Amino acid sequence: MQINSFSRSLSVIIVTILIYQSAIVAPAVNIALPTDAAAKMLRFIWPIFFALIGLLGLVNAILSKKHKVAAVVNMATVFSMATCYVLVPVINEARDSENLGVWKALHAVTVALTFLSLVLQLGFTLRWYKSGPKPDKLSV
Repeated sequence: MQINSFSRSLSVIIVTILIYQSAIVAPAVNIALPTDAAAKMLRFIWPIFFALIGLLGLVNAILSKKHKVAAVVNMATVFSMATCYVLVPVINEARDSENLGVWKALHAVTVALTFLSLVLQLGFTLRWYKSGPKPDKLSV
């Protein structure tokens, strides 16, 4: 069963936002701003990021509900981003109370879940590209 182009586009948008936020925005903020300002900005940006990716994943899951693999990939993204969103205040509290062991562990969980979402969405996007309609073979 073919996935519609809007659903494909949403998956590409999810991949793009994941890469942009994780590889460009967060490192740039940490480099360009003093520690306190960077922390304040990232505490503002990350929940929005997790909510946005989760929402796009949910919309994509609804749009692709007839395509089982697409629905699973997108629901995994929704679950991952919801988990990350819920962990943000806990991570912030651990950092504020200087409980670095908890902070590192929970931060690692959010990084892993974000990376999992990226791999799933990217893999599925590439699979879509390869599974497009094949040209008819000419008979000789």
